[in-house]
Amino acid sequence: MSFHTIIRISEHPARADQYEYNQQQGTTMGTTMTAALVIETTTYVAHVGDSRLYLYREPTGLAQITRDHSVVAELVATGLITPDDIYTHPMRNQIYRCLGNEANVEVDASVVQLAEEDVLLLCSDGLWEMVRDQQIAAIMITPTPNPSDTAHALIQAALAGGGEDNVSAIVVHMSNV
Repeated sequence: MSFHTIIRISEHPARADQYEYNQQQGTTMGTTMTAALVIETTTYVAHVGDSRLYLYREPTGLAQITRDHSVVAELVATGLITPDDIYTHPMRNQIYRCLGNEANVEVDASVVQLAEEDVLLLCSDGLWEMVRDQQIAAIMITPTPNPSDTAHALIQAALAGGGEDNVSAIVVHMSNV
């Protein structure tokens, strides 16, 4: 199940600050956002930009749940470049949807059903651009005492890979659902 919604930035003070600042300063700074609300076995997702939500589930492995709002993602979707080209393409950092550039922004929303032992990863582009999906999956299935240790390992991998952007990671391990 998937649906879209429009958020009016000026109605939300935390998001309105960036938009208003941009208007006053004549700048175009924006931010991406991926949020997940987990209630029992259901995850409600809100997403704009190129931060991502991944789901790791056995036996299928790692799956990207969100769709990047970026030029290179569109080029991949239309077959003009391969998925591996997103990491080196000259337009790789150009996003066409974010919070802060416009008074209204379309936010993708979806619902994901979870199973026991599923692992969710919310991360910024600073992680997935430095750590490819195969390595992300390997880190996510490496046993650790808690999800924070997995998030730390992912961040360390991104920093070791060059750390060219801000790196954020949140890991949620579903157990006893």
